[in-house]
Amino acid sequence: MTIFSANYPVTFPIGDNLVGSMFGDLAFGSPDLVFDTPEKRAAAANLPVWKRQLIIKHLRVPYHTYNRGLSMIARFHMPVDGGLPNLGVAGGMLGESGCGKTVICETYASMHPPFDGETGVEMPVVLMSASVGISRRRIGDRIRRTTDASYRILTREDPGDWSVDRLLKLKTQLFILDESQFLFFDQRTSHVAQEMYGLVKDIADTGMISIFLVGHPSIDEFVCGIDAFRRREYRSETLKPLSSSPEDLALFGDLLTSIDRRLPFRESSQLQKYRDHFHLYSGGQIGFVMNVVRSAAYLALNDRAACILVHHLREAVSTMVKPSDDTNYFGYKKAQRS
Repeated sequence: MTIFSANYPVTFPIGDNLVGSMFGDLAFGSPDLVFDTPEKRAAAANLPVWKRQLIIKHLRVPYHTYNRGLSMIARFHMPVDGGLPNLGVAGGMLGESGCGKTVICETYASMHPPFDGETGVEMPVVLMSASVGISRRRIGDRIRRTTDASYRILTREDPGDWSVDRLLKLKTQLFILDESQFLFFDQRTSHVAQEMYGLVKDIADTGMISIFLVGHPSIDEFVCGIDAFRRREYRSETLKPLSSSPEDLALFGDLLTSIDRRLPFRESSQLQKYRDHFHLYSGGQIGFVMNVVRSAAYLALNDRAACILVHHLREAVSTMVKPSDDTNYFGYKKAQRS
């Protein structure tokens, strides 16, 4: 079976997207998938290894920054509780790489899945990621894949017009553009960047779809200088990593505990013991924490270990440290010498 997670398909070897066992109707990527009792930990450890791998890969942790990001998007999309979507406006959620923006966007999109409406499939929220050198045609192709359109864009069609018509047909209320700094910066020519701005403006000009730009803080430098965005009530908020203040370190420790409770192992990995190492390596950015945790968890699965052990963390981080970084995270340097 194939389901669509963000912008790429995830194929499950057997069964469906549910975890199974004693976890009811919880799916991979559910933040409610918690192994907080010995019985649940034992059941998780006895799942097929491919299910345990997918639990780790798609792990979602509600924590301070995650909850704040979801609230940002929700307030922009539905500013009045029980009211109507705010259409035809532009906004942004900014932050440095690794602060968890993509996971937040994926989660929000999953909370508003496609459904069968009166005139066909409707997708109230569409999430698409930009990339270096993106063009109108590539945007059209990505929208086609993301929205599961059954035909390709013909050469004679304008991909911009097709994209706008496709979103209108799906009755999309909110179009989330992740990594949207690539729309306006790092383009081959200023003409291409102008085309990207024109496409975004065309979507907002329908008055039926709102645009939410997600990416690097430099987006504000571009957008705030354009009256067309300001007239569309453009506003943005910035997600910041958890700092080294006592309050933020306490929150960071709680985050590690929350991650630990969602790892499909028989025993706790006690990640909070390594709080200072995780924070030093990640700078408080959840994305970099999860890079190490996932790699270490896969090593633990291969070892058939009861949990992630310190030598798994050392092996994982040793392949990720920048050449110029001399910090001895988790004591990996001493382990390499011995």
